[in-house]
Amino acid sequence: MRAGLVAGCVALVLVLSGCGTLEEKLIQEGIGTELPAEDMAESTRRLEVYLTYLCAQAGGTQFAAETPDASISCDMSRYGSAQWSALVSAGFNDIDRRCDSYLAWLASRRRDRDAIINQIHDTRTFTEALMYTTGVGAAPIAIAGLAFGIASSSFTNYYSRLVFEIEKSTVSVLVREKRLQYRDTLNVRIVFQPDAVHVLREYMLICTPFYIEDLVNQRTRDSVAGHTPADKGNAEQIRRSLVAGALINAIPKGPRDPLPGTGNNPTPTAVETKMAEGVTDTERSMPKSVGRSIQSNLCVAPTASFDDATRNAIQQAKVGANESGPAERPFKNTKGQIASAAETQIFFSSRPCNIDMSGVDRGYHTSFEKFAFAGEAGVVSLQQLLALCDPNLKDKFTGKFDSLTRAAIKVAKTKVSAAKKAGLTDPDTDTLNDKSYNAISLTCR
Repeated sequence: MRAGLVAGCVALVLVLSGCGTLEEKLIQEGIGTELPAEDMAESTRRLEVYLTYLCAQAGGTQFAAETPDASISCDMSRYGSAQWSALVSAGFNDIDRRCDSYLAWLASRRRDRDAIINQIHDTRTFTEALMYTTGVGAAPIAIAGLAFGIASSSFTNYYSRLVFEIEKSTVSVLVREKRLQYRDTLNVRIVFQPDAVHVLREYMLICTPFYIEDLVNQRTRDSVAGHTPADKGNAEQIRRSLVAGALINAIPKGPRDPLPGTGNNPTPTAVETKMAEGVTDTERSMPKSVGRSIQSNLCVAPTASFDDATRNAIQQAKVGANESGPAERPFKNTKGQIASAAETQIFFSSRPCNIDMSGVDRGYHTSFEKFAFAGEAGVVSLQQLLALCDPNLKDKFTGKFDSLTRAAIKVAKTKVSAAKKAGLTDPDTDTLNDKSYNAISLTCR
């Protein structure tokens, strides 16, 4: 009987010793290491979607929107060092934004268990989550982390008393210093996609709690030893923060009280409201921040509603883009609706009203002008046409909608026949939409 009891106790001890906590498991196994072979295809898809998203931010994207759930496409097969460097720069900016959101969430010392990061199984869902997940929380950076095979639990389930109890500004200062240092000291020629992926993944790791805790510990050791940190950070600030924040505030108030900041804290409930008057699934799920940006890009007031002006601007943008050149038509319909995530991304990444995709101020006033003459060559071709009606513009092709070009538009409209002018909605303005441009094209020959 005694022997059986001893054997049972030994077995129980062995079982308990093998049941490490989630924190211990994460510390031992590292970040994103659990990637079964069957997940490789999904991980590859997510990486492709994220790189395409960054490609759009860098201004080098071509889109396909055949169906409402069509994915974004971007031809990176011919990318060289310049294109990959631009994509990485866009990635740095995107990760900075997501990391700042995560740091704000860490400062609140709450756990984020947003189910969206556990429900991404297809390219369309991942694309929409990538673009639409905003606000303070762990979800924005966890979603981007999935593209690099970094487990979402690395951001949401890991708990470190040091990270959560340290004075909040210290964590922000440390992470932002390291991000700036990473950018300043990066001396890698990015020629191929694997180079870009490696650089972006290493940059994202700076914002993980594992890295932050290691950084705090390193700075603490340097401060205690009186050494200047290798990256020349403010060790004295870290020392004061550790003493005042982590070491004092982490002491329980009583022998049986839990540590401050732990327990069943409520999940953040802040949810951004959606755009009003949406008629498609994409429009109804669009956050106001995204919708307002699109409205500003399309040269209409950011009303946070799909009003008549916005619908007209969407329709004019689609018509203009499809008429802009011999390339494949980017829109398969010209309705005044946003029907897919791909269409959303086109408008969201198109920059403010007067700016073209290369970042140059072209002086656009309407969405048709912006999408129909999307660049210097497009504006010059329009100026050459207008010069046939207004000689004042001859040989003054600046590639911008300057005062001479605006004046030439008005002159050209005065020469449109009465019959054609009757069908125009902007006969007396110095701007263009699809109808006035077609009328001028038939007149200035």
